[in-house]
Amino acid sequence: MGTQAKYDAVAGILSEIGAEVEALGEVLCRDEGFAARHMRELQAIDMIAQKQRALAAILSAGLCEQEMSKITIDSLRNRFCGFLDEETEVYAIEDADPKDAGYVSFWGD
Repeated sequence: MGTQAKYDAVAGILSEIGAEVEALGEVLCRDEGFAARHMRELQAIDMIAQKQRALAAILSAGLCEQEMSKITIDSLRNRFCGFLDEETEVYAIEDADPKDAGYVSFWGD
């Protein structure tokens, strides 16, 4: 099995898990009381799904720099910066909460 086929298999699994996590978050959001009490945790669920989709896209593209440069989640983009060629254009998109940098901790601040 070739390297890209392996990347595609892992990307497919990440995409499936991302969709399942996102569906779980949607179900939990239907209960307004639960959603009000657990907004931070629901945001973490959403961030997990977003990260999984971003990683799946990178793997599907064969870990190419162009796909890495499109990452819109600061915490992931920062981790991939070292892999980007200096000439690769990086799309600067800020996270909603600059202090958060794409990471939500369940254990407090």
